[in-house]
Amino acid sequence: MGAVKRTFRTVDELRVLAATARGDRPPDLLLVGGRVLNVYSGELYPATVAVAAGRIAYVGERALAPGPRTTVIDARDRVIAPGYVDPHAHPFALCTPDALARAALGLGTTCIVADTMPLLMLTAPEQTGEAMAALGDLPVRWFFFLRQHAQGHVPDEDARFGDARLAALLGREEVRAVGELTRWPEVYAGDETQLRRIARALAAGRRVEGHAPGASADRLQALAAAGISSDHEALTADQALARLRAGLYVMLRHGSLRPDLDALAPVATGPRMWSGRLMLTPDGPSPQFLRDCGYMDYLVAAAMRAGVEPLAAYQMATLNPATYYGLDEELGGIAPGRRADLLLLERLETPRPEVVIAGGHLCAREGRVMVELPRIPWDRWMRPLTPGPWRPDPGFFSLDGLPSPAPAAHLENTVITVRRDIALDGQRLPAGVLHAVLFDPGGRWRCRALLSGFADRLGGLAASYTGGGGILCLGRAPADMALAATCVLDHGGGIALAEDGALLFLLPLPVGGMASPDACTEVAAALDRLDGLLAARGYRHGEVAYTLLFFNFDALPYVRLTYRGLWDVVAGRVLYPREDLADARR
Repeated sequence: MGAVKRTFRTVDELRVLAATARGDRPPDLLLVGGRVLNVYSGELYPATVAVAAGRIAYVGERALAPGPRTTVIDARDRVIAPGYVDPHAHPFALCTPDALARAALGLGTTCIVADTMPLLMLTAPEQTGEAMAALGDLPVRWFFFLRQHAQGHVPDEDARFGDARLAALLGREEVRAVGELTRWPEVYAGDETQLRRIARALAAGRRVEGHAPGASADRLQALAAAGISSDHEALTADQALARLRAGLYVMLRHGSLRPDLDALAPVATGPRMWSGRLMLTPDGPSPQFLRDCGYMDYLVAAAMRAGVEPLAAYQMATLNPATYYGLDEELGGIAPGRRADLLLLERLETPRPEVVIAGGHLCAREGRVMVELPRIPWDRWMRPLTPGPWRPDPGFFSLDGLPSPAPAAHLENTVITVRRDIALDGQRLPAGVLHAVLFDPGGRWRCRALLSGFADRLGGLAASYTGGGGILCLGRAPADMALAATCVLDHGGGIALAEDGALLFLLPLPVGGMASPDACTEVAAALDRLDGLLAARGYRHGEVAYTLLFFNFDALPYVRLTYRGLWDVVAGRVLYPREDLADARR
């Protein structure tokens, strides 16, 4: 299953740390002249920080003598802050986790608690732990929350999320929680499978992360009673307060899809700001967000702009998430014994660091990573996207068989769809309407619907970047849809746009069909081009990658194109069923 990177101190480390703190051994790294941001005591005061064996050995007024091999960092006129912790990340969001780690490291994020959904969907059970362990070699510390079910229903969900597989992964030290439980209505209703898995997580000492958008205060009480310990779906301060009243930890979200801090900030004022139960997360930053805004540094700044006291804002990005995951003796603050994840800031009001130290090593200056990150061989573990030679022809994307009027989805914003049925005239689509097809890469099944509100005109757009394990293709021209889909399949995954028989755009995503091996900045530049091409064709929403990813996510309202067919989320029923095509493909 792969080696687990430990989060405890050995006898030898304790001996070295204590000797360094006493002054009997020179430190490996010494920061002098700075002011320490102490998230435990709520102070900013002058102190020397000494590091040994990758951990903090001493924080105080005494001047420690450096040795011949001690690295001394002049921190005069600077604030020494703990490294940032993202408590709720989604790796493989078009970039690999190691590419995300490189971008995060330069911005001061030294710990990421990540979703396991892509690993469960894309790796074989005997290799999942090995892939997790590989991230332990990076200077950014990785932990995980273990999904209990798929994002949307998928063909082999029972195998990918089987009890034996989940139980084995739950025993790994770096797995700190289960979640996010997007099927919270089942938890609320007392579903036996969900409750059994929650009980197993609690018995293992793990947290249980919820995902309950729109849940009333009364329903939140039932979810807390059923074992859920946190939630990140509050959109207003009142919703966040209801979660606090239910005893939940609350992750305040602020990212490119949901920039909610202005609305949420009032809950982090007055006595509640010191409750220790509030955290910050971008909930999966896109490559464009990382490039244009930043990471946890940006969220700390946004919280302060929204009126949160500076110390409380820093606690929400350091100590609070570390405490939530039971890691506060390991990271999240500057104190003896903690991992030496340290940031040098120009001042408290500018959270983006000038210097980043991770695990006691100088890793970045002025946003530039100065250490070599190991290459992680994702192609060793990811399942192949294309299991066979089949490729769709234009006839695969015809409108044949669709009823009229057809149940259809209308895109209200970047991710929310409503039902809006559309009348058809043979093979002619009304203006502004697209044919949407979600299909198996091997051509064994397809699910179809009509879609309005996405673009005024579009030849064919295909993407393997979906939450349901299929290829999503949107368009008005069957030949262009076939060209875009074939291009995606030929490249082992990606996003492709075709028009008038020509390929206009391709972003290969060969890592499981979900991620590029390139740097986040390169992926962001490609997404800029895609956004521009689609804007010229009438796309009027946010980052289009979110639309593609969530179009089959059946925990969002109101209609979704899923493996079961076009799905009415509220009614819990199929509006137009999946077509199984196994015989036709053989």
